[in-house]
Amino acid sequence: MWRDEMKTFFHDEGVFLFCLLMPAVYPLLYSWIYNNEVLREVPVAVVDDSRSALSREFIHLVDATPDVRIAYHATSLDEARRMIEHQKVRGIYYIPAELADAVYSARRTYISVYADMAMTLQYKAIYIAANSVVTKMNKDIRIGRMTKLTTQRDEDVSAAPLKFEEVPIFNPSGGYAGFILPCVLMLVLQQTLLLGIGLSEGTRREQRRLLAVVRTVPSRGYGLRLAFGKGMAYFMVYAVWAAYLSLVVPRLFGLVMIAHWRDLVAIMFPYLLACIGFGLTLSWMVHYRENVLLLVVFTSVPFLFLSGISWPLSAIPAFWQGFGALIPSTFAVRAYVRIATMGATAADVMPEFRALWIQAAAYFVAASIVMYRTRKG
Repeated sequence: MWRDEMKTFFHDEGVFLFCLLMPAVYPLLYSWIYNNEVLREVPVAVVDDSRSALSREFIHLVDATPDVRIAYHATSLDEARRMIEHQKVRGIYYIPAELADAVYSARRTYISVYADMAMTLQYKAIYIAANSVVTKMNKDIRIGRMTKLTTQRDEDVSAAPLKFEEVPIFNPSGGYAGFILPCVLMLVLQQTLLLGIGLSEGTRREQRRLLAVVRTVPSRGYGLRLAFGKGMAYFMVYAVWAAYLSLVVPRLFGLVMIAHWRDLVAIMFPYLLACIGFGLTLSWMVHYRENVLLLVVFTSVPFLFLSGISWPLSAIPAFWQGFGALIPSTFAVRAYVRIATMGATAADVMPEFRALWIQAAAYFVAASIVMYRTRKG
């Protein structure tokens, strides 16, 4: 059974593609796409109705930030809106005509920021650039009004009595790749396994129907042996991919990787077993090769959301949290992120560790039943 399944890796083009090529290429493609980590030079338009020294200073300082680039100087908000509609810019800075008069007469005024919310990262860059520049200008304006203070130290303390220091942890660059790629790497293992197992089982069922194979009652324990033989073949192949995705790819692209290999092995071992059992169990739904493609495409994004990484776990309804507990990637993603980027050990992720072993045992039993019943017909 193991030997027959190993032959499938090289004789079936679909299984070869999804189980031997895709795990090698897909993570590299994802990493290269997000290799810049953060968005820079987001194009924006500025509408300067003030035309004062203060407005020119704001425009100059914003354009000097690495986050945005002043691409156009529009004469009105309507013109700037049309630029957004034609995707020439991603945001607008509107400086009101009363800016200078309000500041010099000690009245509050506003610089309006309009941002295209189709992509949150662009909004973040546009907003942070404006906020940091306004904070700096406010400080300079307060210092300019403190005529009684005699030293630079007194001016700095009075203008900013409380200061904060930003220290990013776990993702020092604050980049998108460092945030999303650890989750994707774990999901790639699971989804390619589902594709390979589903294609293999779907092909066998199609052949049985075409050849009109006479179905016989399998011997006792046949399903257990079949699940074990198939599972061993996939485990041997994916043990290599697990090491590649969890150790090589993060270091290749400079992602945070502070895990000890023993802790990674402790998580990857039950995760692979759970994924294999999960795939073999779901194979009862695959009657044709094409079915598994629809299944995996439909579930990939929901599985990522259910892991609690892209959306806080506390904000996910209880029903979907329970449904996510049936998916191996839910616990593996949480455990891997904590071990790889937060310095946790296997003991720190013991709840996820136990959950993966429970899934591995439950899905192996379920897979044995499925294998027996499908061969029995």
